[in-house]
Amino acid sequence: MHRKIVSLTIFICSLAVLMISIRLFWNMGVYADEYNTTPGVVCGGEFWLLMDWLRLLLSGMAAVLSGIVFFRKA
Repeated sequence: MHRKIVSLTIFICSLAVLMISIRLFWNMGVYADEYNTTPGVVCGGEFWLLMDWLRLLLSGMAAVLSGIVFFRKA
């Protein structure tokens, strides 16, 4: 029972991090569009834009993997 609660907590936290990251990325894109600039300029360079994409990818993977662990029958 304790393991299921921990798995649920990790799943909810990773899902919250993913949702916040997606919203921040969306807002950055809206800002870049409204002020006629590029996301690379807003992030501080192409490297940091790639790191932003990597953060989204890793957050998504964490949410999916924690969901698999939580919903797995054990």
